Amino acid sequence: MNKALKVLAKTAVGAGVAYITLGEAMYEGVLNIPLNHFIRRNGAFENADENEFWKNNELVHEADAWYDAQAAGDTVIASSRINRNTFAKVYFPEEKSDKWAIVIHGYSSSPRGMAHYAKTYVEHGFNVIMPHMIGHGSDKSSYTSMGYYDKLIILDWIDYAVSLNENAKIILHGVSMGAATTMMVTGEDLPSNVVAAVEDCGFTSAWEEYSSQVGPMFHLPAAPVVTAGNIVSRLRGNFNFKEASPIKAIVHSKTPTLFIHGDSDKFVPYWMMKPLYEACGAPDKDMLTIPGAFHTASAFFDNELYWHKVKTFIGKYIDF
Repeated sequence: MNKALKVLAKTAVGAGVAYITLGEAMYEGVLNIPLNHFIRRNGAFENADENEFWKNNELVHEADAWYDAQAAGDTVIASSRINRNTFAKVYFPEEKSDKWAIVIHGYSSSPRGMAHYAKTYVEHGFNVIMPHMIGHGSDKSSYTSMGYYDKLIILDWIDYAVSLNENAKIILHGVSMGAATTMMVTGEDLPSNVVAAVEDCGFTSAWEEYSSQVGPMFHLPAAPVVTAGNIVSRLRGNFNFKEASPIKAIVHSKTPTLFIHGDSDKFVPYWMMKPLYEACGAPDKDMLTIPGAFHTASAFFDNELYWHKVKTFIGKYIDF
């Protein structure tokens, strides 16, 4: 009997070690942004058609050239919410303005990845803040929180805009993880300066997002992998995948919100837009589907339709 118990104990320990190892692999491969960039640079998860689209898109080239020409250093503020500094690119229009846009980048991206949006807002007289999300760029952590802690630094940048301009009217505009962050921010108690939000291809929750991608990307069943990754994330003092949940947060939103998604998006599945829209508690909300657009490509697939809808929606709250 003792021998059998010892065998069972060894088996249980071995299974536990294997389970935690699986969780560590997911945590490091997905949430460690420098490692994720290394994996991507070596050709993993590439899509030839999407790469060709980005390579040949003139809007991308124009925006990148504009961003590079600004040669702006980071603005740094001390965050009492995350207890360390947070960083952003900040641009001001030629004429003083009460209009502000906080433009929020996505997973494994950067402020430069949001250059097209920033350029558009600056050209329409907005002050623009482009924060580095947690685990990205100038931020001092290597691990992303998929918007969960990022919402806190966006609250800091809202405070920053209001400290410079008490009459500030602020738009939040996020893409992908930045859209998830935007929605989680609108679930907070915000100052009246925040007048509207645009979420472009955001996910319902980190748990559902990871569950939707484990199979296609790693050819593994979602349940044990995502559960193991979540255990490791919590053991490491990072976020709970189920609590990084825009769909829970947005129920409490009072901020007019426009939801945008491309119907060919497979990375953050298109089906996620409708339940987010339906859950949103804001007094004004609208949806836009961009036919044929894959993940993060809506503004580049049909630029005219995209910005016409954005201008029409937020134009009810701010001159655009």
